[in-house]
Amino acid sequence: MQALWMALGALFFTLMALCIRLASEAHGIMEILVYRGLVGIVLFGLLMRLQGVSLATPVPVLHVRRSIVGVLSMSLWFYTIAHLPMSTAMSLNSMSSVWVGTIVLAGNWWRLRRITHPWLFVIVLTGFAGVLMLLNPRFDSLPPLAGMIGLGAGMMAALAYMQVGALGKAGEPESRVVFYFSVGTVLLGLLGVLATGEFHPVTRENAIWLLGSGVFASLGQWCLTRAYSRGATMLAATLQYLNIVYGTLFGLWLFDEMPQPLAWLGMTIIILSGVAATAVRGHQVRKAALAAVE
Repeated sequence: MQALWMALGALFFTLMALCIRLASEAHGIMEILVYRGLVGIVLFGLLMRLQGVSLATPVPVLHVRRSIVGVLSMSLWFYTIAHLPMSTAMSLNSMSSVWVGTIVLAGNWWRLRRITHPWLFVIVLTGFAGVLMLLNPRFDSLPPLAGMIGLGAGMMAALAYMQVGALGKAGEPESRVVFYFSVGTVLLGLLGVLATGEFHPVTRENAIWLLGSGVFASLGQWCLTRAYSRGATMLAATLQYLNIVYGTLFGLWLFDEMPQPLAWLGMTIIILSGVAATAVRGHQVRKAALAAVE
């Protein structure tokens, strides 16, 4: 079932990105975060009530960490959605598996002063080579700042997935995880609105995109949380890259965004590197578990 949740989650997040792209023409990123969070609070507050799930949580600190990292990741990603082609924005955010490998390698290097997983090191380098191809070394026709922010969004997404996994291991219900994440999104989004002084009236047309971004984001978050908190399989982790396919198709269909040949190659390398990084990390985790038992 994890595979199904990831496939659905990828589609919902792509539809969310489409709504954000359209809503960003009239609203700032912090505003969109607020509306996205409000929809999540309503939907998952009702779901918690129907399921009889209590608001009380034994791990409030984990929820706070999840909210901070997740909202930062989302705000960076929303910026790239508004300023980059759909295929590029989705590809950069899908670098999370490669970023996880980077974090593992960096942590081991810090402790041991050596590269402990040579194959993972090669995969990470290959993944970033794909990013260079996607963005083009000269950043032709693409804003350099948006490209760098997109890379940061992928790194923060990797940290956010780790937080989701920690909440799953702590036994937190999916509805409560997403509910508190929505609360954190509203609070941090409001702080951003107050800091920037950016607030625009909502028109009937914009309301559709703002509501859609919240609904699809909540559904995507629900699917992602179920997949990762219940132990994502290799197939499920691979299917998250469907959002690159979905994003590319929507970009072609609605915005006439045809990636260059080098960008197609870069996206392919990013997908293959992410799948390979997931496979290597899974093998390492299983090997460590067996060693602990012995």
